[in-house]
Amino acid sequence: PPAPPAADAEPPTVALERVKADDAGFHRFRQAMKDALTWDRRRSAINRLRNVQRTIRRVGSGVGGSPPAERDPAPVVQGPVTLERARAALLQDLYEILPGWGFDVALFSSIDDDELFVCISLISDSAAYSYLVQNSMHLQIQRGVVSKLGIRQPPEEPSSSPPLLPYNPRFVTNLFHAGVLAKDDPGEMYETFHGRSMKGSIVSSKARFSIIFREMCNYLDLDAAKADGLIVDWFNNHNELWLHKLRAAWAGPKHLCDLSFVQPIATIQEYFGPRVAFSFAFNGFFCKALLALAILSVVIELAVLAWELRVQTDVHRRVIPAFGVIVSVWARAAMNLWLREEEYFLKLWELKAEDSTEGVRPAFEGELMPSHADLNLMEKQDTPEEAFRRRALSTTVSVLLCAFVVLVLVFWYVIFQDNLSTVASIVLAALITVFTVIYNALVPVLTDYENHKYQSTYYDSVVWKQFLFQFVNRYFAFFQLTVAQQFHDTCPEGGCLTSIREQLVNTLVVLTLTRFGKLLTSSVTVRLKIWFEDCMLRRQKGDDYEMSERSFIELQSKYGEERMHQQIDGTLSLVLSLGFALLFGPIAPIVVPFSLLVFMVQLRANAWLLLHSAKRCVPRKALGIGQWSRIISTLEQASKVFTGFLIVVFSDTFDGMPLITKVFGVFLWVLVMQLITFLVDTFVPGTSMDMQVLAARRSRVKAVLLRRSEDVLRRRADAAQATMKKAQLEAWQRKAQSFMERADSPAKRQMAEKYLEHVKAKIEKSAREEQTSAFARSASQGSAGGSP
Repeated sequence: PPAPPAADAEPPTVALERVKADDAGFHRFRQAMKDALTWDRRRSAINRLRNVQRTIRRVGSGVGGSPPAERDPAPVVQGPVTLERARAALLQDLYEILPGWGFDVALFSSIDDDELFVCISLISDSAAYSYLVQNSMHLQIQRGVVSKLGIRQPPEEPSSSPPLLPYNPRFVTNLFHAGVLAKDDPGEMYETFHGRSMKGSIVSSKARFSIIFREMCNYLDLDAAKADGLIVDWFNNHNELWLHKLRAAWAGPKHLCDLSFVQPIATIQEYFGPRVAFSFAFNGFFCKALLALAILSVVIELAVLAWELRVQTDVHRRVIPAFGVIVSVWARAAMNLWLREEEYFLKLWELKAEDSTEGVRPAFEGELMPSHADLNLMEKQDTPEEAFRRRALSTTVSVLLCAFVVLVLVFWYVIFQDNLSTVASIVLAALITVFTVIYNALVPVLTDYENHKYQSTYYDSVVWKQFLFQFVNRYFAFFQLTVAQQFHDTCPEGGCLTSIREQLVNTLVVLTLTRFGKLLTSSVTVRLKIWFEDCMLRRQKGDDYEMSERSFIELQSKYGEERMHQQIDGTLSLVLSLGFALLFGPIAPIVVPFSLLVFMVQLRANAWLLLHSAKRCVPRKALGIGQWSRIISTLEQASKVFTGFLIVVFSDTFDGMPLITKVFGVFLWVLVMQLITFLVDTFVPGTSMDMQVLAARRSRVKAVLLRRSEDVLRRRADAAQATMKKAQLEAWQRKAQSFMERADSPAKRQMAEKYLEHVKAKIEKSAREEQTSAFARSASQGSAGGSP
């Protein structure tokens, strides 16, 4: 992490305001904020007073320059708030407040004593249970519970996965009284995790971090505190037991040559969260899909090469329609199969659109207004006019940057149009890389300026900004080569198509090597950082100093980041590589193996980085791959139009044809491709039968669980009512007997006997009604799948 500023440095007032620290007991830190604001105002007032007095003296004396030192007023005021005081106040408040929230706090210093680690954990199960209820968190029930309900489902099938239910201790108690559970213990019903003890806990490490992170973000903006120097860094701690498990099943050396690309997606989701799990599921699926297309493309390239050697002419243009159809059919079939898998995982993990917001972002700024959900509540909101203004300005800046990239790439073509050699490809790849680095630095600034309220909308905004810019940055040069060379008659000796193919292959090679180098650098940087710190420590302490071993937590602080922007960058590289195959595969089928290579290296390298040299990421919810599906669909449609354009431009059929005929040819091609796509959707639909089976089985389990719990409640209510009725009848019976004992005449005795007989009939009727209701309950249990 970057070295913190000096302890006596004065923090900017804005820094303390950004950290927020809403009123939750942060008294010391909020007092430091107040003092910083007061000092800032006093200092501004003193500066204004001094400037006025200096001006008066200059006017009075007619001489410029500074006034004499003895005549300059120097009022005595309280000194500024230093970073040392602000950090100490924040640390004291955290150490005092967090135990009251049910969290455990431990502190230790680094081996070189320049950093203080504050470890926050949630060890208490009772505190964790209360947060489960408060946040309505869902937990998966055990498979054994399903069989105890009398429901028969094949345990070996993934579609028999038990449902996820909100944690409810009363529900557990009801099922215990219903005879479903052996003990009144949540561990009997919900899945348990054994990371902390042999007994296990129903709250996983991912759930515990989510609880801590949610509560901290309600009162502190951790990213703002890091950016402004109040803390060095914050991160989610790795679990060594899970790391060993994942390394053995996912990121070992034996998996490098595994072309099945099978991954433990359920385990990845449980440890890293749904967003990372969907990213790796998408990566692995398209590795398999691209492998089939790559084999076909290599066969076509070899056949075309043999044909060219035989006839001594360029025959690639004749392959464009055939491979264009293959790419279109493959793209739709692969996307539909991926949508099936995505739909299944969404149901498996019970992810819904209404659960994806994950609360308000700590950095969101707004005014307190009545909530849309409940007008009695006040919440921070941004006015629609202000939100539109911010996003319009951000979009305008992005469009201007895209226009600048287009202008530079046009200049690149003007310079190299007569000599499109390997040097031109290297220059183009360098320009693409430089523009990528610059825009990656600007995207967080532009998106932060838009002031998104929820993390999901912030994520989607970054995704679309990155894709639209990179679409221009990566593809425009090749679109320009296709159009400009044909209409300006600047084709080299080998022909326009050959020139475009060479530029595609050369540029892809350079960009692929650049991506590989970036992944390798991410791993090497961590080792270099640790080595450099060890060298500096030995230089300070002497060569004879025996360095103690770093704790695992301190070691993780040297790891690289794997936050939202890094995740988007990784998925973006995959989608752009896939776009090369979709858009330019008909021209140069050889680009498909390059795309497959990017997917394969990204899959294995990212898995290794996540488990060896990257901090554990925040487990975020996600609705599949989200906006990436729309982006891939956009690329698929664009590939149909561009392939039609290529056919019209390079086909011998359209040579010398008028413009209207060529336009109609493109339209006809797109229409035919849409019809073929419709047929693919018919034979390879995007809906999953496994998901429907999973949904039906889970609905059945939920219905039976709810009915058994309701039966317990009904029996309790009936028992309470029967007890009251029985007490009332016994009171009536005692009253009748007392009346008979006090009867002093035959008439009164006869009336008492009739009253007693009436009471006995009431008791017998109540017993018959209780027997009938018990029989009805048994019958309903039998129809619900339980034992009567």
